Amino acid sequence: MRMLDVTTTVDEICAVAALTDPVERNAAITATYRRLATEVAAILGPADVNWLAFGAWASATAGRAIRGEGLPVDWGTSRAVAAGNQAIIADIGPRFAVWADQVVRAGSPSADALHRTLQHPVFDGAPMLVDAFTGFHEAAAIVVADPTLRDPQNDKRHAELVLRSNIEVAAHEQLLADGFIDAAMPLGGLAGLVTTRFVSVVTPDGEVDVCRDVPRPSYLHGSLYPSVVARLEDPTLVGLVTSFGQDPGMDTSASDAPSWEDYDERMGFIVCFFRGYLREHRYYDEPPR
Repeated sequence: MRMLDVTTTVDEICAVAALTDPVERNAAITATYRRLATEVAAILGPADVNWLAFGAWASATAGRAIRGEGLPVDWGTSRAVAAGNQAIIADIGPRFAVWADQVVRAGSPSADALHRTLQHPVFDGAPMLVDAFTGFHEAAAIVVADPTLRDPQNDKRHAELVLRSNIEVAAHEQLLADGFIDAAMPLGGLAGLVTTRFVSVVTPDGEVDVCRDVPRPSYLHGSLYPSVVARLEDPTLVGLVTSFGQDPGMDTSASDAPSWEDYDERMGFIVCFFRGYLREHRYYDEPPR
């Protein structure tokens, strides 16, 4: 593992979240996600895309709504998206910063580094994030033992741990986002369904319509998922995937989210999306604005 000398600090993240201009703040948030994603990849290894890299692209996509681009009618959508973008970086960012800092200080993903991480006040009252960072930590330890993941068992275990942890972070984050999404789609019901027609996720392949099932990523050349996560084995991961109505096998026919305000629908889409793009390394590139 290539150990970093320094990582992004909690104070730096808080300063970004405190910026008052929503457009300027969004650009800074996207850049911060990218920097954190690179720092975490130096600990976890680059094989499996971490939540922060997906977060950078999601933040860049949010920037379009924050700037009022592509909205049929702005029912307070731009303001709500900006507030959600701010709240999520302020909530999630410090947890990654604390974990990376403790691993760097320890010189490895040691048991002591994990203990110090989870004892930090930023993890108080966040049991799902405790599980997520425990998983990230185990994945980092696998990379120390097998940096190139040559052992197929290590490769699969690492992929499932990162996917599981990514989903757990997303489950926490989307609960936080719920109120902001409701505010962005204030009329709900049929109007919410109509508004969802304008919701898309920007990927390295272009825009993905959340009203449709998660597509086959181009980098997999016709497959739905990377081979290491084609059949899920980790019991906690299987439980998470099925809890959001998704198949631990290869069926993505229930992965669409025609009502984006619905937490379970949204998470079902995210579960399949993270699984499909888990090894799409272009997520470490700068996202389009």
